[in-house]
Amino acid sequence: MKFFRRSGTAVSVLLLLLAFPAAADAWILPDIPGFKAVEADRTPLEAPSGTYGLWLVRNYAGEGGRRMKATIMAGPGAGPLMTAPAGTLSDDRPLGFGSTYEVFLLNGKTAVFETIPSLGSSLAVAAGGDATLTLESSSLSREELERAASAILENQ
Repeated sequence: MKFFRRSGTAVSVLLLLLAFPAAADAWILPDIPGFKAVEADRTPLEAPSGTYGLWLVRNYAGEGGRRMKATIMAGPGAGPLMTAPAGTLSDDRPLGFGSTYEVFLLNGKTAVFETIPSLGSSLAVAAGGDATLTLESSSLSREELERAASAILENQ
């Protein structure tokens, strides 16, 4: 009887692990109103031991040449977004380049907004399970990045 319980557990775990890559393949970076976009690049996260998810990248251009890069890392190889608690506001002083970041909730999902004065801003959002959406831009505001993230996550 113990053999069957152990075998049943092993089979359940194996099926669960095999389901992750399929779930990772379901992610998309959709068209966003007000932006033109190039075709998304899909790169499987693979190793000799198996498939561990997906790396998805798409570049968007808004009016006036304002650009944004969207990335989704999904699957057990990417892992979940790990952050400080919501409400955390910090910077990289005394060493660093003047970066600031804030951890907050965006539509109920943990998000981190970071600004690097010399480079621009990024918004990372825990998209569910082992998936993280990251938007980067040197020309879009925080509010515009939040709207774009919401539009992307609504289409999942």
